[in-house]
Amino acid sequence: MTASQIFLIVVSGLGVLHGMFLAILLWTNTGGNKLPNRLLSVLLVILSFRVGKSVFLEFLDDLDAKFIFIGLGTMMLIGPVFYFYSKALTDKAFSVTNRKLLHFLPALAAILFGLWIENEHLETLPKSLFLFLFLSYYGHYLYYLIRTKRYFTKRHKTEKNDRSYKLLNLIFYGLLVIWVAYFLNLIEEIVPYVVGPMLYSLAAYSISIIVISKGYLKETNKEKYKTTHVSEDQTKYLFEKVKDAIVEKEQYTNPDLTLKSLSASLNVSTQVLSMIINQKSGKNFNAFVNHYRIEEAMKMLADTEFENFTISAIAFKVGFNSLSSFNSAFKKQTNLTPKTYRQQLAK
Repeated sequence: MTASQIFLIVVSGLGVLHGMFLAILLWTNTGGNKLPNRLLSVLLVILSFRVGKSVFLEFLDDLDAKFIFIGLGTMMLIGPVFYFYSKALTDKAFSVTNRKLLHFLPALAAILFGLWIENEHLETLPKSLFLFLFLSYYGHYLYYLIRTKRYFTKRHKTEKNDRSYKLLNLIFYGLLVIWVAYFLNLIEEIVPYVVGPMLYSLAAYSISIIVISKGYLKETNKEKYKTTHVSEDQTKYLFEKVKDAIVEKEQYTNPDLTLKSLSASLNVSTQVLSMIINQKSGKNFNAFVNHYRIEEAMKMLADTEFENFTISAIAFKVGFNSLSSFNSAFKKQTNLTPKTYRQQLAK
């Protein structure tokens, strides 16, 4: 083994170990946001395993096919975990439900394939199958990167949480650079294979330094309220008044209801009101109000009394200003369009 190979092993290996160390730090950290910290921890563990496989593959000629393809299968875990992490970091109400675990079915299938394959299959199975598998692994990874980037960018436009946005951007570009290095090596061997592990090492060091030095482990989702001081008793009292106004008095049906108009009626600042709704419901103001509008719309769609109402009529009746915003909010909350929901009820 040459001196340069030893150097590459040391650098890449230290990056993997550093990633694992940061993963343990995130998992055991009690001072920040538990779910996003642990999801980031899981992401680092997956990346460490994936990159560790690459280090072995670069320097060992007789690496078992199972180890290679299980390592490739874990690529399909990276995207969904990063997507979940971005949601947990930007949405306090986010939780990992059984339904959300369906995102991991492709990864499960890929890992099972890795457990099944034998070295002799590399010669007997058609090359087109392996080409399809490699494109699936890398395509899946890139799809979730783009999907996650679009999600947290859109979220940032409404929430304006710069701290979370900067951290997610940092991780996104780190993962993208790693993807580019691996993919270029796959198609033409333009980039040496070991560049992937080395880039991961660089990303692990950079992310850990920035995460710790900038205090990203602490209260990343509370930045916008850091100058707002409201006691717990006041918070509970005001949130009850919010629910009374929006739910009991059905102000959610008012299409002109805004955070500003509601705060004025409750004699409280918009910043305080926004903070209270976010903390107590896990939603921003618009999502909080739309939740009750959709709940009412679902009741109307199921009620024979409104069977002759068009979907547009129901949308306007529950407080939406447009059919498109109603359809979007309805699908986000139910995973169905209003039309599909009504058709399923009619069966």
